[in-house]
Amino acid sequence: MKIVVGLGNPGSKYEKTRHNVGAMVADGLVDSAGERWKVHKKSGAEVAEVRLGGQSVLVAKPRVYMNESGRQIGPLAKFYSVAPADLIVVHDELDIDFGLVRLKRGGGEGGHNGLRSISQAIGTRDYLRVRMGIGRPPGRQDPADFVLKPFPSADRAEVELMIRNGCDAIELLVSQDLQSAQNTVHAW
Repeated sequence: MKIVVGLGNPGSKYEKTRHNVGAMVADGLVDSAGERWKVHKKSGAEVAEVRLGGQSVLVAKPRVYMNESGRQIGPLAKFYSVAPADLIVVHDELDIDFGLVRLKRGGGEGGHNGLRSISQAIGTRDYLRVRMGIGRPPGRQDPADFVLKPFPSADRAEVELMIRNGCDAIELLVSQDLQSAQNTVHAW
């Protein structure tokens, strides 16, 4: 089994923020499959089982703040005996232009506390990542403030397209190898 983790912060205050784009993709996967979220008792994360690329995939959202994501994802991966190679983490990425989706395995966390928390919890950085481009903050705006602001309403159509592309990228990662999925997604 593969686990897809959509990173974000809990609560309506953060629901539409840039930092929650990973959770938005997770919601998109679950909604399009007609499934519902439930709380996994051993980890505390929200989970839903969906079919992607002919396979059963567990979609998860931590119910803790971003910097504590590993606290729930580590036990979830352990419960399902999911190897890091079968863990797909969807997250916001400042260093990618707004609207672009990029795939990779492993690497650094680039100051992303959610990734750092997951890496510490599972003992490796070698897991798949769906990097959702949110771009850099304008001017001298603090990146921490930028990621916690909602997407502007003028960007709504682009955000919806990015979410759909993120969902499609995950389906490719589930059904193909990383390089094949990258070749397709990075051409979008």
